Amino acid sequence: MKNNSKFILSALILFSVVMGVYELVLFSKEMEVSRSLSFIWAFVFLVFVALWVSEDSKAFPEIYRPFDYGYLVFLFYILYLPYYLVKTRGIMKGVAMLLGFIFLFNFALLLQWPIFWLS
Repeated sequence: MKNNSKFILSALILFSVVMGVYELVLFSKEMEVSRSLSFIWAFVFLVFVALWVSEDSKAFPEIYRPFDYGYLVFLFYILYLPYYLVKTRGIMKGVAMLLGFIFLFNFALLLQWPIFWLS
C-alpha cells in the first residue's frame, strides 16, 4: 500500500517536472502551451492527486473509506485535500504538503519567472 502511494507521488513529481520543462522551453522560444494541453495537464494532475489520496488513506485506519472513496476525492478535492492532509499529518506537515502540491501544479510558472525577469 505504501509503495503504491510513493509510486503515484513519484509519478506526479516526474510529470510535473516534465511539464514544467516543456513549458519552459516553449516560453524561452516565445511560444505558449496549447489550451487543450493545459486542460489535460490539470485533469491528469487532479487524477494523480486523487489516486494518491486514495492509496495513502489505506495506511490510516481512522479515515472512513466508502466504496466510492476515490471518486468522492476526485469530485471534492478542493475541500477534501486540505482536510485530509491536516487530519492525517497534523497542521504543520499537512499545510506544508498542501503547499507542495500547489507548488507542483504551478511548477512551470515558477520556472518561467527567472527568464521573464532576466529578459
